[in-house]
Amino acid sequence: MHELSDIALLQRLQQADEAAYTEIFHRYWEKLYAIAYNRLRIRTAAEDVVQEVLASLWVRRKELDIRHLSGYLATATRYAVFRQISRLLPDQPLDNPDVQQLISTPDSDLLDFYRLQQRLGNAIDELPEKCRLVFLYSRRDQYSNKEIAAALQLSEKTVEAHLTKALKHLRIRLKDVYPYFSFFF
Repeated sequence: MHELSDIALLQRLQQADEAAYTEIFHRYWEKLYAIAYNRLRIRTAAEDVVQEVLASLWVRRKELDIRHLSGYLATATRYAVFRQISRLLPDQPLDNPDVQQLISTPDSDLLDFYRLQQRLGNAIDELPEKCRLVFLYSRRDQYSNKEIAAALQLSEKTVEAHLTKALKHLRIRLKDVYPYFSFFF
């Protein structure tokens, strides 16, 4: 299995070959952990993210059309980090005792992430309603432009225009912290 290319592993994975999945796991676990840990700075949260991504790969193996495994896994990890931050720090005020306990633990650097998440949420809330919905369907729910157009009864060009407007607005509003959210834009 060590000699197989990613493409060969993906083909075997789609056929439910557990040995191929195990090879993918061993080949990419450390890289994905590094991505998650660099964003979260919490060992257990980073491990949870990698588990989520790799488990999802197995569960969705037949429906996925992956051309570049390393790129796919890196992107999936970045999105999983964002979901993990949302789970760790739900939309609650900073003075909430649960939030205070979470951000005051010795191995936690989540206060900055929590503030960034709040700023992102506030900037998204400032968008006009249709623009905000298009952005959330695209980035949070991972709908394609075609799916968004159908759901909101808009043309695909209008969806693209709303996404462009939303991204421009968010880049301006979050320009001082843009590198932290670059995986989201």
